[in-house]
Amino acid sequence: MSRILFIKLGAIGDVIQAAVAVERFKLSNPNVLVDWVVGQSISGLLESLKVADKVIAVPEQALLTGPLAQRIKALLISWFLLLSHCQKYKAIYIAHTNWQYDLFALPAYACNPRLIFQMQKRFFPATKEYRVSEYLKFLSGNTIDVIEGASILQGLGNRLLSNNLFKQSFFEKKQQRKTVALVSGGSRNALRDDFLRRWPIERYVELAKLFISADCEVVLVGANSDQWVKSYFEGLRTIDLIGKSSLLELVAVLDKADLIITHDTGPLHLATLTSTPLITLFGPTPATAVAPVGRQNLRVFKASKEIVCAPCYDGKNYADCSNPICMKSISVDKVFAASQNLLKNKASL
Repeated sequence: MSRILFIKLGAIGDVIQAAVAVERFKLSNPNVLVDWVVGQSISGLLESLKVADKVIAVPEQALLTGPLAQRIKALLISWFLLLSHCQKYKAIYIAHTNWQYDLFALPAYACNPRLIFQMQKRFFPATKEYRVSEYLKFLSGNTIDVIEGASILQGLGNRLLSNNLFKQSFFEKKQQRKTVALVSGGSRNALRDDFLRRWPIERYVELAKLFISADCEVVLVGANSDQWVKSYFEGLRTIDLIGKSSLLELVAVLDKADLIITHDTGPLHLATLTSTPLITLFGPTPATAVAPVGRQNLRVFKASKEIVCAPCYDGKNYADCSNPICMKSISVDKVFAASQNLLKNKASL
């Protein structure tokens, strides 16, 4: 058996897409063990997906934010953790374009100095290509199509949901009502607020009113940092779960819903681990890189053809824009109409 070190911290979506690639890589390379360096905030989810042989959780938040002394302390803690798990790795895969993530590889170089000069790889994906395939190409030189990628995603989701006991019942489904989960916040990480990705909050409110009028249950989901959206839904009959669930619990909530509607943000990728019908909304980011188009009961909305500047995201930055007309070009009426079709399809299964 040989062992490799895979360094991928990053956001929820990045880690889930990389997990699909690692799962596929290990199926083709059963004699290779994978140690995965990941941020503490998502380490529990990664461990539950059971794609890595060892998960090494580092204090990513402290490394990226705060005063210099705090960052140095977090880096020293990370090095100690990596040294305590250090193996004589066959190769190191640094799944980031930023050179600063190379710092996590230093303990591995100490254990095996030859890795400084060979068997290390850096990740430079094609921006608009299916990201799971880009991660697999990075690991093995092979590619994967969206159909197989969606199938592996569903397998990982089934593994996660079957191996975790979610004792808390966040909401009780009413048989006579369909349950629609709305992800109206998100698109924010430790370094910046990617507000351009979000569908206008007023559109979500308008959509919620339509669902309530159709006698559906509307569930608001999101992280604790999404508390700001609550005031927009005041006075509406909604189930507020914002900031009330862990990542694992949120997957269970999304799995229990009859429909999920979200723009490009972390919970979108959590939703892909379920079989719940899904509507995704894309503007500045390329749907081709993110959307699991091989998935059943999926509807992808993109900016209208008249918005020639979309998508504008190059993998690191967006166009200089303060008015996301690409997201505004997606109408409430069209999203609601698509939702009715998906709910009917689910009812007929």
